[in-house]
Amino acid sequence: MYKVESDHRSSWYYDQYEWCITFNIAEANCLRNLEHKQFEQALRNAKRWRQEIVSYAQLPSERWTDAKEQALREARDCLLAETHPFKTVVSCNTVSIYTNHPGLADHPEADGFKLRLVRQAMISKPANVVQLRESQYAYRTYFRERRMNENQKSMLTNFLLARQDTFRISAALKNWLEQYNHFRWNSDYTRSYFFIDHDHPNEGTMISLVMPGIVRKTMPIETTK
Repeated sequence: MYKVESDHRSSWYYDQYEWCITFNIAEANCLRNLEHKQFEQALRNAKRWRQEIVSYAQLPSERWTDAKEQALREARDCLLAETHPFKTVVSCNTVSIYTNHPGLADHPEADGFKLRLVRQAMISKPANVVQLRESQYAYRTYFRERRMNENQKSMLTNFLLARQDTFRISAALKNWLEQYNHFRWNSDYTRSYFFIDHDHPNEGTMISLVMPGIVRKTMPIETTK
């Protein structure tokens, strides 16, 4: 049994899926590609990486275990057995499955493969508008997911933090900008939920000039009572 959370949106997930089923599982990156060869290679890479962390960083809690591998294999088998179309998005130790068939949420939880959340998209908001109860800004710009090297991240960080009097940086984005420890999760990747709020519609263009391809979309903010 699980509780379904209504997600009020302006469109379906990826314009086609009604449900989002989210699981937590260690080493979720191994599930990015379910083909046998790629999956087995991802397991070997994850195991080798964990061994290096334990050896050089002295983090015994990060060691690879048979239980982790078994959970990943069971998760892969579950996804391969699904006959309905779905899209898998992996981030850190989280797997989000977008589908029109919520039956995946009924899969018995294996050790290390834990159901976290089931969301159902409810089309109740206008398209291409951000609705907030109150805001002093007129636009919101979302970022794309992409990997950055240290110089790129430093350039983007300097640009954004120097203009905090011009726009508001979302909490998640600001935490990421100030994070330089590469042993921390997500230190090299921007995320699609990163955003800034601003007044001028061309702020997104300015950011694109500094970091081409980083802007995903800019939408007007509409305040509601």
